[in-house]
Amino acid sequence: MNGHNRLVRRNHTYYLRARIPNSLVYLTHKTQFWYSLKTNNYYEALEKVRKESYKVDIAINLLRSLDMKIKNKQIIFASEDIDKIVINKLKLVEETFENYFDEIENRKFDYQDMLIFNRDTDEANIEQHELKCVELAVNEYFNDTLNDERTHKSLKKQIEKIQKEKIPVIEDKQNPSEDIRKIKTALTGVEKYILDKIHCIEQNIELDRSINPRVKRCLDIIQAEQNEKARRPTVSTLWSKVFDEFALEKFNNRTGENTIRQNQQCLETIFEIIGKKYVESITYKDCQKVVRSVYNIPKKWKERYKGQKLSDLLSKKNDDAISLSSVKKYLRIFKEFMIFCKDNRYIPDSFQGDIKITKRKEVISIEPFTKDELKKIFDPLTYPRVMDIKYSYRYWIPLMALYSGMRLNEICQLYLDDIKVSKGVWYFDISDERKDQHIKNSQSKRLVPIHSKLLELGIIEYANKVREVKVNNKHQDRLFYQLNYSVKNHYIQAISQWFGRYLKKIGIDSRSKVFHSFRHTVKPYLRDAGISKEYQNLLCGWIGDDEGERTYGGNVSIKKLYSELSKLKYPFLNKNIDKIAAKNKIK
Repeated sequence: MNGHNRLVRRNHTYYLRARIPNSLVYLTHKTQFWYSLKTNNYYEALEKVRKESYKVDIAINLLRSLDMKIKNKQIIFASEDIDKIVINKLKLVEETFENYFDEIENRKFDYQDMLIFNRDTDEANIEQHELKCVELAVNEYFNDTLNDERTHKSLKKQIEKIQKEKIPVIEDKQNPSEDIRKIKTALTGVEKYILDKIHCIEQNIELDRSINPRVKRCLDIIQAEQNEKARRPTVSTLWSKVFDEFALEKFNNRTGENTIRQNQQCLETIFEIIGKKYVESITYKDCQKVVRSVYNIPKKWKERYKGQKLSDLLSKKNDDAISLSSVKKYLRIFKEFMIFCKDNRYIPDSFQGDIKITKRKEVISIEPFTKDELKKIFDPLTYPRVMDIKYSYRYWIPLMALYSGMRLNEICQLYLDDIKVSKGVWYFDISDERKDQHIKNSQSKRLVPIHSKLLELGIIEYANKVREVKVNNKHQDRLFYQLNYSVKNHYIQAISQWFGRYLKKIGIDSRSKVFHSFRHTVKPYLRDAGISKEYQNLLCGWIGDDEGERTYGGNVSIKKLYSELSKLKYPFLNKNIDKIAAKNKIK
């Protein structure tokens, strides 16, 4: 037990995870709060998660208060909602006064259309007519709010829900709620203000009559917005200048120089799409243009299409467009940059919310290597030599994957003391005991016997030689000490990149053929060798279908596992492997 139901441990780091109630998901667009506590110390994490949980509870309560505005198919109008309805109407009123001041002054303006409650009605029940006018004003506010690109997405969702579920503004017109009565009083105050101001303009006198307090407060809000807008200088800031600040902040947060350079390259392409240089000039339409166009960016377009404009390349369909993962990277970086611009007051609050990052996953089916492809990979003429200690991992790692089915990182992260022997059987101990070791799931923690072919090739002798290697006068403790660790890719980057180049060099150029294809290759050979599914799962760390298999499979002896793994054979490769061994003087 972690001691707190919101404390979760992943890869030696503790996280907070708190579920958001299903009824509130439409406001948040996510199902849970999930973020790192940035510690691997249990007691420190426990203290942090308790403090953070308090903040999460406040956030959930805030969401509940938003959600309570629609209760039992009835709209609940808070005081701030009524203010927004009044402000929406007053802005239209003030705009009309500004545009038609001369006509009003000369009594040539028909102001009846400005009024909220048109008294020229044949309806017998004036009160019911006024309630219809209130309903019309509220729906007008809803529509204007939806069409305003500055509206927060949670409010838009709320209004969309009201309209979709056809929730009436006034549930009972015979007995309207207290909220509706307050809205009616406020709108009556707006109408009185209209009539009084028209009279003052016509008589050329100051407006000194009493004004409804809510209307006065809302007029003050509108005036404050206008004053702020008037004070705001017209500035044009180059996006590249803002990027310098953006890059400095990332650098201070320990982001690598290579990542920052990639960010800049992505943004250069994004602003090429927009066709603007200044961040203040970016609009909602620009963001939508980026979201639509980014899928059609050609790979390495600057190198391959020198002298051509990106806009011309985007106008036609590109069969060599960037991958979906690259699309996500472009949009993520653009959104991150826009948030930085917003936080530093270069743009309004709204635009970063208009950059929608696709949630679809690019499905690339990883396929096993064919017999002919395996022969190409393990061709004695092209296969790397083991003699160069700096690159000896290139020799061993593909062979280890072929004869074990282990994942690439499971092989790369092996320490010398993870190579063990029990009752005469050598095996690899796959675990996440060290900080730099990571496994995919609990089933991945396992013992993998070392195949007789790897023993024959000299894997134990190689490990013993590594024990003798000194770097900076220090003995090495990892089997493939030449590989460097990174938080993102762990130990796999160098071997993964080299293997991709190697496949292309020998004529295997398909996105479905990668190093992970070895795991897909091993599975059918295990099956065809007569190895049961239970032992396949135990050897390769796959999750079994049967609960008993998942729970009790670990009790199988290492000798039995070795016996089963020894059935894995590639007779069509024997000659190639023997030649590789002879060439490298392993035997």
